[in-house]
Amino acid sequence: LATTDIMFLVCCVPFTATLYPLPSWIFGEFMCRLVNYLQQVTAQATCITLSAMSVDRCYVTVYPLQSLRHRTPRTALVVSVSIWIGSLLLSVPVAVYQRLEAGYWFGPQIYCSEVFPSLQLQRTFIIYSFLSVYLLPLLTITGCYVFMLKRMGQTSVNPIDSSYQLQAQAERAAALRARVSRMVVVMVALFLICWGPIQICILLQAFGLRSYVLYKLKIWGHCMSYSNSSVNPLVYA
Repeated sequence: LATTDIMFLVCCVPFTATLYPLPSWIFGEFMCRLVNYLQQVTAQATCITLSAMSVDRCYVTVYPLQSLRHRTPRTALVVSVSIWIGSLLLSVPVAVYQRLEAGYWFGPQIYCSEVFPSLQLQRTFIIYSFLSVYLLPLLTITGCYVFMLKRMGQTSVNPIDSSYQLQAQAERAAALRARVSRMVVVMVALFLICWGPIQICILLQAFGLRSYVLYKLKIWGHCMSYSNSSVNPLVYA
């Protein structure tokens, strides 16, 4: 996750910080394709990695003994490499359809834009990106932590007498469940708040809603998505 977050910030923040203050794209067509491709790859890899970590936490909490056989460095490496390979392949349309276009805004300008063969194909890819980068990871993270809470509730001890051992075990189970409950709220809220704005802005733009207010909100949405990678080390430590 740390590597993914660093890659995401390195590929996105410098170019986004340059793009919005300047009226034109100044890095050429090759960088137009490469930068946007890497931004899509790293964003997708980040969100899928967060989903994989929630599945891993759920597995080790619900099946602690079975997980000892499967949670190995080799498995972690295979999962991580698979996430990156999948993200690299599925993001190819961004590199293919990204190009420079001439425009006019207080004079001739050059824009780096996605130019799909048809509006339908563009909207299809935007919806796919919304599902893979935001909605499905959000549902996976929420589902895993809710399942953890449910299983912990089923296995908690309800003491039937005043035995100190039973009482202590019940208190430990209750404390663990409370800690997991707080973790669920933090993880889901963090992902929802940090990734929701930019994904919704992109979705609205794809379906024809274009305004200066939405443009400003998109800048804020980018900042929120970058903040997620900044706070992940604190949350997952």
